[in-house]
Amino acid sequence: MSREKDVPPIPPAPPRAGLGRVHIYGGGITGLTAAHELARRGFRVRVYEPAQEYDETGHAEAQAPSPVTSFRMAVGGMARSQYLRVPKGAPGNFPRQGQFVTSDSHRAFLRYSPDLEASEWEQQLHTLAYSFVYGRGYFDGYTGGRSPGVLYIRVYSNPGEGPDPFYDKLLGDAWNLREKLTTMSVEQITSPALHRSRVIVVQREDDALAHELGAPFPPLDSPGIQFEMYHFLPGEHGFRFFPSYYRHLFSTMVETPILDEQGRFTGRRVFDNLVPSSFYGIAAQGRRIRFLRRAPASRPVELLQELRDLASSGYPPSDTLQFTLRIWRYLCTCSERRKADFERISWWEYLEGYDPEKKTRRYQYSAAFMRDMQFAPRVLAAFDGAWGDARTNGNTLAQLYLNNLMPLPKTDGTLNGPTTSAWFRPWRRYLEEHLRVEFYAMKLHRFALERGRLVPYCLAGEWEFVDTHSNANGSDEDSDPVDYYLVATDAVTAEQVTRGLPRVGIVEGLQGFTSRVPPNPRGPEPAEERSPGVLPGHVPWDRFQTLTGIQFFFPTTTRLAEGYLFFLDAPWGLSAISSQQYWATPPTFDQDGFSSVLSVDIGNWYVREPGVGSPSHSSRHELAHEVWRQVREATEQHHAPLPHAGHYGFVLPEPSWYHMDRFIRFETDPATGKERPVKNLAPYLIPIVGDWDRRPGPEPWDPMAPDPEATERASLPEGLWQAPHGGYPVHWKQLVFAGTWLKTFTRMTTMESANESARHAVNAIIDHYLTCHEPKKREPTRGVAPPRASPTVPEYSGQGSLTGSPDFRLTPIGEYCRIWDPEKHELPELAPLRELDAKLFALGLPHVWDLLHLEPLALPLLAPLDASGDGAEALSSFLARVREALEPLSNPLWPGSVWPGP
Repeated sequence: MSREKDVPPIPPAPPRAGLGRVHIYGGGITGLTAAHELARRGFRVRVYEPAQEYDETGHAEAQAPSPVTSFRMAVGGMARSQYLRVPKGAPGNFPRQGQFVTSDSHRAFLRYSPDLEASEWEQQLHTLAYSFVYGRGYFDGYTGGRSPGVLYIRVYSNPGEGPDPFYDKLLGDAWNLREKLTTMSVEQITSPALHRSRVIVVQREDDALAHELGAPFPPLDSPGIQFEMYHFLPGEHGFRFFPSYYRHLFSTMVETPILDEQGRFTGRRVFDNLVPSSFYGIAAQGRRIRFLRRAPASRPVELLQELRDLASSGYPPSDTLQFTLRIWRYLCTCSERRKADFERISWWEYLEGYDPEKKTRRYQYSAAFMRDMQFAPRVLAAFDGAWGDARTNGNTLAQLYLNNLMPLPKTDGTLNGPTTSAWFRPWRRYLEEHLRVEFYAMKLHRFALERGRLVPYCLAGEWEFVDTHSNANGSDEDSDPVDYYLVATDAVTAEQVTRGLPRVGIVEGLQGFTSRVPPNPRGPEPAEERSPGVLPGHVPWDRFQTLTGIQFFFPTTTRLAEGYLFFLDAPWGLSAISSQQYWATPPTFDQDGFSSVLSVDIGNWYVREPGVGSPSHSSRHELAHEVWRQVREATEQHHAPLPHAGHYGFVLPEPSWYHMDRFIRFETDPATGKERPVKNLAPYLIPIVGDWDRRPGPEPWDPMAPDPEATERASLPEGLWQAPHGGYPVHWKQLVFAGTWLKTFTRMTTMESANESARHAVNAIIDHYLTCHEPKKREPTRGVAPPRASPTVPEYSGQGSLTGSPDFRLTPIGEYCRIWDPEKHELPELAPLRELDAKLFALGLPHVWDLLHLEPLALPLLAPLDASGDGAEALSSFLARVREALEPLSNPLWPGSVWPGP
């Protein structure tokens, strides 16, 4: 007989005290990554974020009820979804000059009169509600209970400041009605009850949120209750693009489990929500759209097709060959030479072989190739090849190039749903429910140094409080002190909140970083203060540019291409993707208000061509229609995708709705009555020529790199601490910074660099904690040099490790956050040439390609591209000359070696 009932229950384990408390300001990718890495290591973490946003059911974005208190706040930063509230049945804002109109068939109003008896008023209200919800087919129990829209119950509110005798009465009636609509049984009515999440009583805080999001509710004209059906369309700052080289981000997504409704692990991870996109299309020079694979050719027929596409690009063969040689020359260049030579010249200058000392250019290209190569980076990342530094462009292109040279475990892809639902919501839920990260809807206001003590001030509404304890009111009761403050905000906010601090470390580098336009690296224009009402990027050498997106929603299925589409012909630097084709739950017009969505990024906000308008001077409606005109022109000019397509050819249907990124703020000029953009709340940082050294903070540190040789280091300013091996600093023993505006190995402002920077900040906290807080003094662990032939391709092993190496570097409180330097993960076959170049650079010698004149030697390769030439003979001659030139370099560093002349 079992005696289990007699066994006393095992008492729960006492809560772990944790290593220390960290408060993180900013709930974007950087802040969430830092919270993830810190909480997994035993730190107690709180995240502050003031942003609010709708979710897909019309509520303010908030975590579902959990053991940890949740707050109405939206995480994800500028990558989060921006839901657009649209009236069901309305014709849309695209064909109606941007105006939002409603449909009478999806709206009903009952006027309240104080003369009505209470029972009569209640009867009329219930009759109208039931006929509106069920009589018009807004809910069908036979289709699984999915309501075609969200029911809003709005009540009249006195617009003045005086007493409102009807508001409380009507609001109470609305709540009672919602309760009945969401709890009715089948016996009471033929259809089951509405889902509670699909019925919303609009209160004053909901009115305030709608106003903040730029779509206030139209006021009700008289006391009463109104029923309206709405859809919420998933807009965004810009489409999500996950290149295969995003190792930091993928690693975090692999380590983020997806939970079910009961909070249990499902065995799936957020990484599973990434869907590959195997193709990308290029529209340029009036030709048919060329679709290219994002994977190496696996069959001869695929290779032949790629060569055919290359030959049909419209560029002279010399352009294609010279460009390819310059890419390979870059891949054979060591990191030291890249830093010394390529951060102070542009990508286009590198392609031309520009010599800054002699002011000469070695190579020439056709006008068409020059235009496309200078403009292509603006389509991809808001800056052109004439101003973006060559190292950032080269590193990024090298990583993208790998997709076409070697098989990678993850192809470029996107998410299988809107960003918030597919990524940030499950991420936040895991952090909140399993890692016990706390989320507070508050804003960092300023820092101060008072009597040598760092004091952060936060805002909760209009109330300012000192954030020095673990509880929100700052009292000492049931609280513990905060050990570290991590600023994971955008650069503009970071500069503003640190203006009251002494100028040391990153704080010093922030002063003027966002509030001033840097000097022209090629001209006499000095640095200048930014002008109010002028968007970033009004001069091409501005380190901040404007890159943002617009979405078009269609009532029918509309798909431009499989994968991403880049419009090199579009003056506004457009790129796009038909997102819904990758979603796990495709939208339908009746239930979601749209059937397809085209998400377009705008990379060129200041068009400098005469006679061409700019987004920077356009109203929202003008902007939407001009973007659509350029998309339509770039696609329809290529005619039908198939030579014998149907009678209608290739004509795009017009969208019903458009959504403009909310981070771009518009105002109407009272003098002219014209709307124009006046502020960008999410400026995009680019590495322009010569600006990398002006970024705040030191160079990043890789824990897997060998420990640097012991050298005497200059003393640090008072209030600044940095580990002996380098890395991000700690200010006044508590303050750490992270963000894409700091230096990272990724260099580009991307989701990957946001994740990487957070890892650097966490590593700095680990180093400082071990030095200043760990009670047991231990010998620091030595760095582990990676094996010389370490694999370049990350091994997933069924969504396991992404490291590409079996080595880890551990500390007494766990491992360091893994860091991947893209320059160490390029073609492994070229590693010997990069090592040779490192030796040449250390001796002050030119690159081996320059020593051998390899690019001029490649001119005979042009002969095979000419039908009259003997390709085999030309190639044989070229290889013979290369072998002859390489013989003196068989042992280049051996004493007595003979070096060829320059």
